[in-house]
Amino acid sequence: MYRPSDLDVEMSEEEFRLLRDLIHEKFGLFFDDNQRPSLRARLQGRLASLGLRSFEDYFHELRFAPERADELVSMVTHLTNNETYFYREGPQLNVFADHVLRQTKERKTRLRSDASLVSEAGLRPDERKTRSGERTLRLLSAGCSTGEEAYTLAMIVFDSGQFFWNWEVEVVGLDVDQQALEKARRGVYQHNSFRALAPDVKARHFVPAGPNTFQVKEPIRRMVTWRRGNLVEPESFEGLAPLDVIFCRNVLIYFSDAMILRVVRILRNILAPGGYLCLGHAESLSRITDLFLPVRFQGAMVYQAAGPGVRPEDDP
Repeated sequence: MYRPSDLDVEMSEEEFRLLRDLIHEKFGLFFDDNQRPSLRARLQGRLASLGLRSFEDYFHELRFAPERADELVSMVTHLTNNETYFYREGPQLNVFADHVLRQTKERKTRLRSDASLVSEAGLRPDERKTRSGERTLRLLSAGCSTGEEAYTLAMIVFDSGQFFWNWEVEVVGLDVDQQALEKARRGVYQHNSFRALAPDVKARHFVPAGPNTFQVKEPIRRMVTWRRGNLVEPESFEGLAPLDVIFCRNVLIYFSDAMILRVVRILRNILAPGGYLCLGHAESLSRITDLFLPVRFQGAMVYQAAGPGVRPEDDP
């Protein structure tokens, strides 16, 4: 008798092409020809769960079945790499803490004194605040996975001491993987997530939550909100603009150049003038677009949204 758990089928070249193109279209992820075994291994369990006998059947399930939207959500959990940890890529986070936050606060201060605000003198204080963007700091962790990066940003802002006293700070974590987001919302982590975390930071921002597990403290969790979204779909970012800083690290390395450009254009549109984009150390926009200007530091680089009056200079 056939049992789904016994299913062990090969993925033909044509099946691989169909599934690869569908995944690229829906999520931006791109699998090279030599990654056919990897894609087969990642999706084998979905065939078993659905009682399907071939990857061609699975493709038709994703394209035409009434429940295809739900299955796409289930599938993407098996495609994404959720390997992350707190304070990953420390040199760039130091640039964020020491340069980006300071420059952003100075820009906000200039907004408050800008002569253009004179025309808004009749507005209520809360209306002026919303209109000008003053005293708000909005950060996005795009492709946030299980939440370590988003919480890291909140901890850095909190520890900087620059954004108290009537400042509103919001960190948004966005990811396509619903299971990863559910873990992020709980804020409970084990030792592997703390490999780069200094003991004093861990003691300051975490409380024990069980055997070898720790939970992010409530003040930091309140700073972060979560939403499910797809980086290649502009509607996933509705209501977020204008953002001051976007972290999108170690995500675009899995995208084709065309999809990288598509995502970067979306991110540029939701950044405030002069806002910053932080990519992973292995990612570069140099051959993709000139929408951002590179700002280089020793051991790290960030990008600043290009535009009139924006002339970032390298730090010595």
